[in-house]
Amino acid sequence: MSSTARMISHKDRRKDLILATIQTIYEDGLSSVTLAKVAKRSDLSAGIVKFYFKSKKNLLLDTLVHLQKEYLDVLKQWLNHAENADQKLYGYIHSCFDKRIYTKEKIAAWYAFRSEFHANKIYREVLAKVGKVESNLVNNCVSELLIDSDIPKENFEVLAGGLKGLVNCIWQRTLTSTKIVDPLADIEECEQYLASIGISTANNTRHIPAESELSDLLPFWTYKNEEFFDLEIERLFKPNWMLVGHVSEVPNTGDYLTFEGFGERALVVRNKEGKINAFHNICRHRGSTILVGQGRCRQSLTCPFHGWRYDFNGKLQFVPGKQGFPDLDPNLHSLKELDLEIWHGFIFIRFVSGGQTLESQLLPIENEVLEYRLEELQPYEEPSHYAFDNSESLPVNWKIYHDIDNEGYHVPIGHPTLHQLYGQSYTDSYVREIPISKGYFNQRIGNLWSVKNYRNLMPTFEHLSKDRHDLWLYIGVFPNLVLALYPEMMEIYMSMPVSLTQTNVIGKCYALPDNRRGIEALRYLNRRINMKTAAEDYFYMNSMQSGLNSSVFPQWTLSQTAETGIRAYHHAIQARLPVAKLKAKPQRGKIAEINDELAASELARVRR
Repeated sequence: MSSTARMISHKDRRKDLILATIQTIYEDGLSSVTLAKVAKRSDLSAGIVKFYFKSKKNLLLDTLVHLQKEYLDVLKQWLNHAENADQKLYGYIHSCFDKRIYTKEKIAAWYAFRSEFHANKIYREVLAKVGKVESNLVNNCVSELLIDSDIPKENFEVLAGGLKGLVNCIWQRTLTSTKIVDPLADIEECEQYLASIGISTANNTRHIPAESELSDLLPFWTYKNEEFFDLEIERLFKPNWMLVGHVSEVPNTGDYLTFEGFGERALVVRNKEGKINAFHNICRHRGSTILVGQGRCRQSLTCPFHGWRYDFNGKLQFVPGKQGFPDLDPNLHSLKELDLEIWHGFIFIRFVSGGQTLESQLLPIENEVLEYRLEELQPYEEPSHYAFDNSESLPVNWKIYHDIDNEGYHVPIGHPTLHQLYGQSYTDSYVREIPISKGYFNQRIGNLWSVKNYRNLMPTFEHLSKDRHDLWLYIGVFPNLVLALYPEMMEIYMSMPVSLTQTNVIGKCYALPDNRRGIEALRYLNRRINMKTAAEDYFYMNSMQSGLNSSVFPQWTLSQTAETGIRAYHHAIQARLPVAKLKAKPQRGKIAEINDELAASELARVRR
């Protein structure tokens, strides 16, 4: 290992131990912190903690210095481009509620150290530096902004103290509240205080763009920028619902499915009471993968690395060589749970909690899917390469996949088979924000072998109304899932971004049990049509991806009737990532910061 690698490893380990110390302070209090507790929380020995920090005194001091430096660095970033006093006040307020420091754990640590202000000289010196920076900043800004007001100058410092006091009150309230932290609401409360004394920061967002700087559609830099790709993963994919499978694939105790993407791993398993649980597929010992693929565990979930075992509710059951872990608490080392919802038999998980429930998100399409008896579906195994564990890998940005999938303008030319099946009636529409595409079979059966035989074999399905017997229905679930419902079966397919220029497409087919003669042939023909269509789309996707590098790649020119799906999809991304509205690529290292600032500005505008 190189000296650089050793240095990075040392630095990262120290940071991990400091974060564990902050968590310990939050849960047990400052006076209860011990090297052993921090070690236990970090799955390390007390000796290793002592190696890095020598003593509890050093550990706590380094933790306070870390908090101080982190806050001052965030404040500096917010003030970096502030040109006047109101912009500086804006930056101060936002730094106080920046997600990097505004957590209950870090607030608790700050107050714990402040409680020792008078008793500990070293703590006092560190905290005084932060206090001095804040006081000078806020006092100077308030004085400058109120200099022409009727307020006596001797009151400027009192009004500045009011803002700092309000921040302090909000922090204390957040620490004791059971509600989810809402930094935007807290920022607004501070801005309302400033407005009450005659100061407004409402129009001083540093990155509020002019109309001429905005793009109605995703600018092409968003397809080629690594920082933006990272933002997409963190803000579009991890917080949104991902489809793992169907309840029919885990019918018995111990049956499990796994999911991997976005740097995360998940597993779902049915417990002894019949409930389906979801966990991070991460062993709590050394982070190994516990299960792969899908299958059944007889009695427990066992990590293949060292044999740690967990029950089907995620609780740590057994550790080989238990004597080597005398202080191991099973409750602290149980599997980490994930949000899970089951919708009409389909199992969804998400890696970041909060936000809209799946039920409420998909409520607008309930009437569209009721007839299909989705809860009763079973996996349809042919062709095998549509299974989850054997995905298609495409050398394209994930948005290109959906730019092609979200419009039917290319069906008549680009998909001759689909056009012969339903091209004369294909339409794109929306139910609220959910895209729905429909294609009713053409009156003329056509002469292509797959289409002709598919139409000739189509029987009557008693569970479907008459208008569904000749309908292919596609429903989009933001950000990356499509539900394709056919009279005889159902297909799901989902884009999984791997990198800026690689996307995996995973899919699976399901169908109701049906032993009638010709049904298997009908489903085979369906797959034949769709595989041909997919191959055609993959060619167009590759062409678009390579074309992005061309000096003459055209600006967006979309049909106002046949390509509305692209525009709506771009708007859905821009609504969640407002930095994607900017025509020009932002400065390197600033994309996430600018995005958050634009989001806060937009929320403030809506609330007003």
